[in-house]
Amino acid sequence: MSAENTIDAVRLALGLHEARARVAGMNVARAGKPDATALKVDFAAIEAALHEVAKTGDEAAAARLIEAAARELQASRPETTHDPIRLDEQMGLIATAGVEYQALTEALSRQFGLMRIAIAGRI
Repeated sequence: MSAENTIDAVRLALGLHEARARVAGMNVARAGKPDATALKVDFAAIEAALHEVAKTGDEAAAARLIEAAARELQASRPETTHDPIRLDEQMGLIATAGVEYQALTEALSRQFGLMRIAIAGRI
């Protein structure tokens, strides 16, 4: 995968984890209301696109998948379910999203570091 597609895919994954944490945060904020139900967003199509991007060797196809998934992420809206809000589950989702976000930012930082080294001509 090209460096540009890699960076775009990581940016998309970062957005996905940020959106997950945001929805879980909204659920935590709503938990104190009587009869509050959980908000959910189905991110399955975006996750599937990211997995497909990682597998494909076609740069143009990867770019199209990333672009389509980014539009879908931008258009995604939380929907109310009939499930009660479980605070422990929501806090776990926030923590997981945070850890995954941090891992992605570290990987992206390493990618930029390697690019800096290559540009400087030290490889």
